Amino acid sequence: MFHFNKKHLEDQTVPMWVLKFHGETLYVNHVDCSVPWSTKETPDNSHTKGSIKVKDVLLRVNDNNEATISTLTIYDKYRLRNQKLGITRIMFSPGTAFHKALQKNEFKHSPFKTIQGRCSSSFVICDLLNKAEVTMAGLKFMGQFRIVKPNESYFQEYDEIKGDNIPVDYSHPSTPFEYS
Repeated sequence: MFHFNKKHLEDQTVPMWVLKFHGETLYVNHVDCSVPWSTKETPDNSHTKGSIKVKDVLLRVNDNNEATISTLTIYDKYRLRNQKLGITRIMFSPGTAFHKALQKNEFKHSPFKTIQGRCSSSFVICDLLNKAEVTMAGLKFMGQFRIVKPNESYFQEYDEIKGDNIPVDYSHPSTPFEYS
């Protein structure tokens, strides 16, 4: 649900829109909604007389404090569920001490999938299934892996691609460079 923020009329530095999703309130400068919506009238409410209501949507807020509301896909539901469960998608170089620890099941993880980075380097992606183990792995194997963010193409492709190899688009900015 979202509505106009009346405080914006008094102070232009206050964001114009109030969004309420899953018990959280966000204040944003702009809303782009590409899904069907309906109105919710609340004439007895002293603060907000009406709101715009959307269902089964994905809310993203960018660095400019602008919200995008779009259709919630099955992959989004899976990703959001994983976040709530503490599952973290990671990327690392094969053959490292961290990779060997995962192969020996030192940390609970999902199946490995390999991608080819730029400069002929290879990387492995998997999910660490326990949030506490992510912290421990980060301390024990500092710098040997990085967390893959949901906006990176490899994050979605891990779920979408069957098999153990993810094809690469070398022109895409999220294609990894070699790191160590």
